[in-house]
Amino acid sequence: QYAEELVREFLVFRGFTNTLQAYEAELSTEIGRNFEVDKILDLVFSVYIPKYQLDRLLSIFSFLKQCFTSPADTVLYTALLKLEQSVLRYYVVNALKSGRQEKVVEFFSASGSYLMQKREDWIAWFAIPYIKNPSLDPQFRMYFSKEWSDTLVLSFRNFLSGIFNGTRIPALLKISTEKNMIKCLKSDIKQLNNKLSELQALLEVKEVELSLLRR
Repeated sequence: QYAEELVREFLVFRGFTNTLQAYEAELSTEIGRNFEVDKILDLVFSVYIPKYQLDRLLSIFSFLKQCFTSPADTVLYTALLKLEQSVLRYYVVNALKSGRQEKVVEFFSASGSYLMQKREDWIAWFAIPYIKNPSLDPQFRMYFSKEWSDTLVLSFRNFLSGIFNGTRIPALLKISTEKNMIKCLKSDIKQLNNKLSELQALLEVKEVELSLLRR
């Protein structure tokens, strides 16, 4: 709740009224209270890819990459790069299956430099929009199968579930968690100080009693 108030305050401060209205509407339907894997998968495979929203598709992977910045995240980062490669290939295959070769050409025009920098094994894919029946080509046949696409969705689901199973939370929620932790620590310190005062008072009484006994 504290994190949500921070977001609301920021949107009001910046004058993002349309964003604020959408934010309030989604909060009222409980959307976004926890990271929901199904909603991300739905965006990727039911919205961004079928509607050829390449920029938004890439932005999801850009966001996920920002989650892995420490050396300890190397394995996860590598797995994410492989997933990104497979999802982008699914994007290409989906366009070809739909008879939208021009979208494949647009894809390589927009992302060609990035793909060549990151993956040498994309080279053969630059020819795919010009192959008459790529689904029959031994090099690409696997990617047109339902088994491959089902495996991709399952792998993506498992990956997202693994990194957002409670071990990783957004930075804004960490602020909220730390605030609550500090509040609890202050409460504990106050209680301990009160207990210490009581013990000091009791000690003083016992010292007086001991002094009287000595006399």
